[in-house]
Amino acid sequence: MKRIKKWGQRSAGQVYKPLRRWLIPPYRTHIVEDRLPELLKNRLLYIVQEDGYREQAAMLCPCGCNQVLHMNLLPDEHPCWRLTLHKDGTATLHPSIRREVNCLSHFWFVRGRIRWFKQEGSWNERGS
Repeated sequence: MKRIKKWGQRSAGQVYKPLRRWLIPPYRTHIVEDRLPELLKNRLLYIVQEDGYREQAAMLCPCGCNQVLHMNLLPDEHPCWRLTLHKDGTATLHPSIRREVNCLSHFWFVRGRIRWFKQEGSWNERGS
């Protein structure tokens, strides 16, 4: 009986993951000049640039706490994230994003998708 249960869970996961990726679109990337808008929209990564230099990336925390996350893109300041813009309109930030207060979210932002870290240190992609 345990084998059947495990097989069912594994099979459901194999169907659910691609379906979820198809149903839930990736975050869109929006480049703004000089500063962020006062109200950020959900599922949108904002890139703030001034005089052609990308200064920061910002987004609402994907956990749902609605806190604004700011990631510095200027290499002279630390911590610093590296931004990659892809031809399909998505973006990747490196390294991972980790909140050390409040919700304690920890995730990778890869090609417009959130890949959550599990407690063991591995990641788990969810529909965020």
